[in-house]
Amino acid sequence: MLSKALKGIQKFFLNPSNFRITYLLTLFFANVCVIRIGAVFFQFVLMFWAALIIFFYYIKNGRILKIKYGKYLMMFLASITITALINISSNFWQNMLMTAHIAICFFVFYGMHTEKNKKRIYREIYILAVSVVSITFILNLAAFPLVCMNIHFKWMDYLFIIYENRFTGFFTNPNLLGFLTAVSIIFTHFLTKSSFIERSRGRKFPKWLLCTVSAFNLICLFLSDSNASFIFLVIYACAYIFFCVFKRRTEVNFKQFCIKVLKFAACSLSVCVVLYGARLATGFSVSQLASLTQVKLPNSITQPIPPGIIDEKNDEPVSFTHINKNVDSGRIRLLVEATTLFANYPIFGTGSANLVPYSQKYIKGGLHFSDLHNGYLTILVSSGIVGFIIFLGFAFHVARHMIKSLFIEKKNMRKTIFPCMFSFLFSYCIYSLFEKTLLFEQSFMVVIFWAILGYASVYMLKFDHLNDPIEIRVFNHREEVGTDKFDAPTEMENIDD
Repeated sequence: MLSKALKGIQKFFLNPSNFRITYLLTLFFANVCVIRIGAVFFQFVLMFWAALIIFFYYIKNGRILKIKYGKYLMMFLASITITALINISSNFWQNMLMTAHIAICFFVFYGMHTEKNKKRIYREIYILAVSVVSITFILNLAAFPLVCMNIHFKWMDYLFIIYENRFTGFFTNPNLLGFLTAVSIIFTHFLTKSSFIERSRGRKFPKWLLCTVSAFNLICLFLSDSNASFIFLVIYACAYIFFCVFKRRTEVNFKQFCIKVLKFAACSLSVCVVLYGARLATGFSVSQLASLTQVKLPNSITQPIPPGIIDEKNDEPVSFTHINKNVDSGRIRLLVEATTLFANYPIFGTGSANLVPYSQKYIKGGLHFSDLHNGYLTILVSSGIVGFIIFLGFAFHVARHMIKSLFIEKKNMRKTIFPCMFSFLFSYCIYSLFEKTLLFEQSFMVVIFWAILGYASVYMLKFDHLNDPIEIRVFNHREEVGTDKFDAPTEMENIDD
């Protein structure tokens, strides 16, 4: 009986899927007020679980050698380890802890395509999508009536509902609410794909429910006034439209090509205009509603809001616009400061833990923020030219492989989530120009990228067209042959996800 229980425990803890779901949800809750403290502590505890999986599941069984383009990942880890050793006198163990976090992203998340049980991975995506959508919706739903009545308060050093004139709900920052809400909207799109639902053996939700949840979360995204998250969602929609317009077409005449370009441009422009208009209308409407239904809480419940965030005398309703009218939000200044740091440590970089202390040494007043708010710039400054080139090499090979697997595949993948994940990754790469993403932070915002990249790599290798040439003929004036059999819905749409 005891041996059976121990075997069950061993099976649970050596299951990478169990770890990934637990780790991602823990990182998610690290963005929620009050429970953030426990989640942050627990996420570091989970790193010991990750170490067991990396050793027993990837190293001992040799799976680590089967990771696609794994040599680039190994070289990058070696590079940032050298960086930590060069800067051994400054935050060495913090840099090594970040190296361990990056190893988890590389092997446990991206490396999931080496696992044999693909059904378990499909089920994992489903559980993650449903969990993120549900939790985000519940938290936003609980906070939305309060913001409509202009109720906001401070407790345990957390500013609830409204922060800097923006809707933050029960999250620690409006930008985090914006990003998590955008991710939940995209995950809702995942849940509309019938082939994915069937493959994951999950419950199929009615479309009216999914549309309602997405619409409500979209309103909350607008109220957060997070420009970067708004751009992230818009580019996701445009990338998905691009796939729908240009999928599986390698031979078109000039007229057909022009029609496709115009169709893509018209659809993308319409999405941008509609979403931007809806954003302005939502902010104005809720602001007016808050001014009419304003409720004062007793002083015994609330703590004073710090000056500069809201006028305590007038307690005016929020307008859901940035208090800081600077368009770049200080990012141009960060770029200049990053240039100074890079000039002092160009080859192997400063190490991520040394960004702030080194900035105080080389920049008057230090960094404008505690981070560079640019994923690529952070990699360049933290790991130097060596690490940055290695990372670009990995990114180039994965992008080329994924694009070919998606756009050359003849089977219709509209009912799968592969195009959705490709669109997510593409939009995230643009989003990384504005936020602390990609690698050097142990957060949901970073790890979700590697999770989606890992899920997408499963499809990338399933529909493997790496060695197939890309032949696009635009100026071919012949009528396209066999167009109908690709455009019309066929039985091929029902392929396994």
